[in-house]
Amino acid sequence: MNKQTFTNTTLPDEDFMDGYRFIMLTARGKEGGKKSKPDRIAKRVISKNKEEFIKLYNDLLAIKKPDERIYSCVNKRDIDKAIRLFKQRQLDADYYDKESKTGFYLDIKNRWLSAMMCPQSRAETKFLIDVDNIIGDKSDISIVDKHLKDIKVKVLLKYRTKNGWHIITKPFNPALYDSRFGDIHKDALLLLSY
Repeated sequence: MNKQTFTNTTLPDEDFMDGYRFIMLTARGKEGGKKSKPDRIAKRVISKNKEEFIKLYNDLLAIKKPDERIYSCVNKRDIDKAIRLFKQRQLDADYYDKESKTGFYLDIKNRWLSAMMCPQSRAETKFLIDVDNIIGDKSDISIVDKHLKDIKVKVLLKYRTKNGWHIITKPFNPALYDSRFGDIHKDALLLLSY
């Protein structure tokens, strides 16, 4: 796959749309959204394939407000792993106190989505490097590109964010990476629109 750059309202390469994917429309707390995580979630959906991903993305884009963002999971999800995790959590809830047990079942959709998004439910592993501050010239991403090339990291996708860059890579040894260039996330959210 070739490296690709996309704008703040464009779909990523099809390799980031196939399989089970979590897509979320939300306003970030630090940018004027609600501070409480459950209160700031506007809409969350799960796609099963590329065609459904595109439709759901476009549906979210149509209702998106200027202060909201659209995200998707970088790693596709394994539905069987998510089901197994959800069932384990459901069995655990049988031993909760009455109020907590009732709360679990009254919030069942969010519990399912949580199981889907848990790192142990991913079907693959791609890293996301969040580059907000670059050593030296803050706008010169080529410094990071050179570092990744030097440590032989396979870059799959690179795109601009509001405050910097996201670089999606194949897994690599994080000990080789100079953390001054940004944070590595092993199961992060892909920013699709801001």
